[in-house]
Amino acid sequence: MLKYFIPALALVIMGCQNTASKPSDTAPLPGTLKITQSSEAEIIGAINERKNFLENTDLIEKLPSVLAFERQALQLLNDQPLRLGAIGAAIIELRPGSLTGHYALKKFYQHVETPEGVATHGTKLNHLYAALLQSGDGSQERPYEITTKNDAAIFALLQNKKIVGEIYQTTQSHPLGLLTLARANASSPLEDTVFDLSDLLEPLSQLNANEEAGSPWPVLRLFTDEEDSAAQASIGTYLAKQQRYDSATGWLELSARNGNMLAHTLLARIYGYLAEVTDKAQSGSAIDQPFDQPFDQNRRRPSDEPEGQRGDQSREEPIERPGATTEEFTLLSIKNHRQAIALGSVESMYTLGRLFIESTSNKPPLQRNIPEGVEFMERAGSLGSARAYLFLAYQNASGKLLERNDEKANKYFAAAAQLKNPTAVINYARFLVSFNELEPHEQLVPLLTELANQDNAKAMVALGNLNALGIGSKKSTRQAVSWYKKAVRVAQASHHEAADVINEVAWTLASTQDKPLQRSRYAQKIMDALMEKNPQASTHPEYLDTWANTYAANGDFSKAVSLQKQAIASASAQNRSDILKILNDHLAQFMAGQAITEQTP
Repeated sequence: MLKYFIPALALVIMGCQNTASKPSDTAPLPGTLKITQSSEAEIIGAINERKNFLENTDLIEKLPSVLAFERQALQLLNDQPLRLGAIGAAIIELRPGSLTGHYALKKFYQHVETPEGVATHGTKLNHLYAALLQSGDGSQERPYEITTKNDAAIFALLQNKKIVGEIYQTTQSHPLGLLTLARANASSPLEDTVFDLSDLLEPLSQLNANEEAGSPWPVLRLFTDEEDSAAQASIGTYLAKQQRYDSATGWLELSARNGNMLAHTLLARIYGYLAEVTDKAQSGSAIDQPFDQPFDQNRRRPSDEPEGQRGDQSREEPIERPGATTEEFTLLSIKNHRQAIALGSVESMYTLGRLFIESTSNKPPLQRNIPEGVEFMERAGSLGSARAYLFLAYQNASGKLLERNDEKANKYFAAAAQLKNPTAVINYARFLVSFNELEPHEQLVPLLTELANQDNAKAMVALGNLNALGIGSKKSTRQAVSWYKKAVRVAQASHHEAADVINEVAWTLASTQDKPLQRSRYAQKIMDALMEKNPQASTHPEYLDTWANTYAANGDFSKAVSLQKQAIASASAQNRSDILKILNDHLAQFMAGQAITEQTP
């Protein structure tokens, strides 16, 4: 099959989003219409209607009309309900199991105040909805099975949501999937749902007998004829992966005009990349592509693709549109980011926020704008982006890009941790160790404990650090050492042995100035085991430095000097000039018969 869509696109575009719990199967429709749950027989009947439609011998002739009528019905739902009667009836005649058709007729009969019609089509809609729920759970692994993209739009409407982004994607198990992003209102987080239309591939394969078996191209061509923004976005993404940016932006702009948030976000990335191309063309500097995942170039593609899709194996150089300047590309990037933000894109909020904060320019179009950058980051955080809160936390803690403010940093770290992002929880604990006069959020220790109970060794180290200093709980050396040893056991049992965890614990217990916390023999023991079993660790200058200090802490300065010289040699071979001075300073202390001690953790 043709794998030309970006894998795991939800992660790339959405950032960290909240995902709503999926409705239970056979659940009655949301809303005011009171209908009892569908029986098993009624659900089976709805499933069979879909099967019968797909097995219809004239499916190729019927489907374009179904798509056209369904798209028209969706466009008329709010403004012209009287026209829904004829259109809904036409849809049902062609496809009796159409969610769109029954939804349109229910709306029509509500408008003309005909309760019998409302009940008839509301009940049918309920059976179809229950059958859809039974087909999967909306995840990548178990997507809902649908027949047209319009089923997904109605599915969202039935849950009082609206789709704002959509794209087709290909996986081994689901060769034609549809990823949708929807939200209830402008202040709601985006929610991803995956649908499966793979059942269309076989019956529509005869659209082009020359196609590779299972190829989604014939179906996508059919969808683009019906102005399907998800298909347009998919083709644009595919072309962008091929560095055919002129054609890619043409397809993505078509999709964006249909209100597809994903198209706006992808356009913003491409135009941002092209701005860099035009800016750095003279210097010959290399820059990363805007799509950093590998792409399989060796798949055969159809030769009769429409203009802009033609699948030859040549790769265009990054384009420079006639007369286009860095400023113009930048303006297009910012414009698309803003349009994506209006549709709820956390990715664009984060990206544009960083651009405004990190910019060194004082001139449009991308001038430094701290207030707006912070506002975008805070909005992204409020919609579930832990990395947005973490960015603000780091900058307030360091004072590099934002004015240093420890209280604000504490607030942002706490906000990121409350999103239950493991990295955020652990880094919040590390921050408090460095700024232990700050009051931790009350949920920090419970969140760390939850991670530790899942065998997260770094969370265990963090808990040990907090106990050693009395942050968030009463100071307890015994409890701290207990957590450190648990972390080491988990690290030693892991596939990669988690050398960084063992190194951190060993350094803390060998070099701490807190005498009750010192466990120099234990520190030497775990470093000996690490260096014996892990050849890579034995070439790591920092680990060698720790190892040397464990021997110094136990009074064996001859061994410490020998190991420290290995650390210096390793750092020199790796051009690690950033640590050579520290390593040489430690060597001088070992040669003077002194172990390294410092305020740790």
